[in-house]
Amino acid sequence: MSRATNLGASRRSCDRCGTPVLHQTAGLPYTVTADDVRHTAAEAAALTTPDRLAWCLRETAGGMRLVEVLPSVHSRDCPRPHVVEHECPEGTLPGRRPEGALC
Repeated sequence: MSRATNLGASRRSCDRCGTPVLHQTAGLPYTVTADDVRHTAAEAAALTTPDRLAWCLRETAGGMRLVEVLPSVHSRDCPRPHVVEHECPEGTLPGRRPEGALC
């Protein structure tokens, strides 16, 4: 596999509302679309719901990768930035759901 191959997250705009998001398909059994807004681990935990997960953002010179935050093993004091699953703002016109949306 080429080193140039992107195996992580990429920046794009939500197809439905235009909000900047991070999108990842590789390395996961499903597609993830998360808001491109950094939070601390504790802030991200406060924003989660059963249908809105938090992700630990691993950034290196080679790119970005989203890693699922499992509360039972992920430290609330993790120093890395965290992002949460994207939700289109209330009032967004009905349309195609963002790829990777849980509900």
